[in-house]
Amino acid sequence: MTEPRSRLMAATTNGFFVALLLLGVTLFSDYGLSWDEVPTREFGLRYLLNEVPNRQALDSLRVASGPAFERFGPLFEIALVKIEQALIMSDSREIFMMRHLVTFFVFVLAVFLFHRLCRRRFGHGIALLASVCMVASPQMFAHAFYNTKDIAFMTAFIGVMLALDTVLENPTWRAVFVHALATAALLGTRVIGLFAVGLSVGSWFIRRPTRQTVGRLAAYGAAVIVLIPVVWPVVRIDPFGVVLGTLRSATSNPYLGWNLFRGEMIVASKLPWDYLPTWILITTPMVLSALFAVGATLVAVAFVKRPRESFITNQRDALVFAWFFVPLLGAIIRRPIMYDAWRHFFFIYPAMLYLAAVGMQWVAARATAYFGELKARQTSAGLTAALFLALSPAIVSMVRNHPLEHLYFNRFAGSDMQEVKQNYDLDYWGLSYRQALQWIVDNDASPKIRIRAVNYPGMVNSFLIDERDRRRIRFTGREEATDYLITNYRAHPQPYPYTDEVFQVRVGNAAAASVFRMNGTVPAP
Repeated sequence: MTEPRSRLMAATTNGFFVALLLLGVTLFSDYGLSWDEVPTREFGLRYLLNEVPNRQALDSLRVASGPAFERFGPLFEIALVKIEQALIMSDSREIFMMRHLVTFFVFVLAVFLFHRLCRRRFGHGIALLASVCMVASPQMFAHAFYNTKDIAFMTAFIGVMLALDTVLENPTWRAVFVHALATAALLGTRVIGLFAVGLSVGSWFIRRPTRQTVGRLAAYGAAVIVLIPVVWPVVRIDPFGVVLGTLRSATSNPYLGWNLFRGEMIVASKLPWDYLPTWILITTPMVLSALFAVGATLVAVAFVKRPRESFITNQRDALVFAWFFVPLLGAIIRRPIMYDAWRHFFFIYPAMLYLAAVGMQWVAARATAYFGELKARQTSAGLTAALFLALSPAIVSMVRNHPLEHLYFNRFAGSDMQEVKQNYDLDYWGLSYRQALQWIVDNDASPKIRIRAVNYPGMVNSFLIDERDRRRIRFTGREEATDYLITNYRAHPQPYPYTDEVFQVRVGNAAAASVFRMNGTVPAP
């Protein structure tokens, strides 16, 4: 009986990952461009073209544009530009389409690594369900195509935690080296990956406080230090200045804008303590938040009842608990400057789902005890169906709103999207501009079309328009006459005063973007 079931589970798991890959290949070309995609590509180009070869050039760049160039680990951006060059790409549309597809492949790797981590703790069934939950999380799935920084960092973080789990179970030299490689890749993506280094060193030494452990930790640290300049080339120029400056900027973002939060415009440097927890709560499917609450409580109770087992013998749950709660509490206490939503903290979402899987396991155990072992298969099938039913509102939202899945909000945010729009920015990334621009070029045959975009993504989304139509577009400034005004309502939940609205990108009963025909007039300020 066991063998057929294990074969079925293996086939189901393989089918899930194949389906996920096919889904990404089918959908990747549908998404628009966000605020970050052009600047991050430019960082990668700057590295490959060696535009900052020495300390003098780095200092000049710091004076001209601040620490932006060195703030982010460039490993993934360098890889993307190398792929672009290898494929001899020149048109902006094909370049960014390629970047979306490769970013999605990195997300698939994240799901695969997460499945492996969960399988060690829960077995095949719950590991697969937890992986499905990651894909069925609208925020994660949408960002999986265009958020190169946060998806790459999340993937690398999962990789480090999986490598750490291997080291804690069996600290061979091979495992130590793999862990060092994973850590270097993490730091080459974002320097706050040092948090994972702290988790590694602390848990490793607590598990085995021996002289041999000290030697392996020293080798691990030395390997990471040697590898950092390889994955983050600017470190070669000014090692201490770059690392220390990046650490400072990680908690002192230069962003000076305003965020719409609970119906109020709040300056980013004065965000309330619950900004991050609220965004996580309102954009995560409610069933996952409920299961997370159960799982986190169970793990916390285990800490109190069995501290030695939790912190020394079997550290996996404790590490994941720290993976989620230490960054969350750090944000609550320090209240760093953040942009809209919580994409900066996506790397803790796998930990949240892991703890939700602890909740799934507990519910399954209670249900099996209630209905009896003889009905275990029926109980498992019923619970799986119940989980999918509870996830269905999020999945339906993803299908209906594609390619704007990131505009999913649950009932905690408001009763409908019009209410949500008054409380939180909807398309803060600006991806809906692509649909707005496409509508204009499809419906206006003029040889030259003057368009004013309210903010930056409205212009860069033209890179995804067919080249022939792209040449017809001319973007106008604030004081110039224009044919169309396009907006994504960022920091502007109220209606615009223009009467000739010819197109909307709608999510539910709210407009995420609008096109106004201006008939050659200058828009009101």
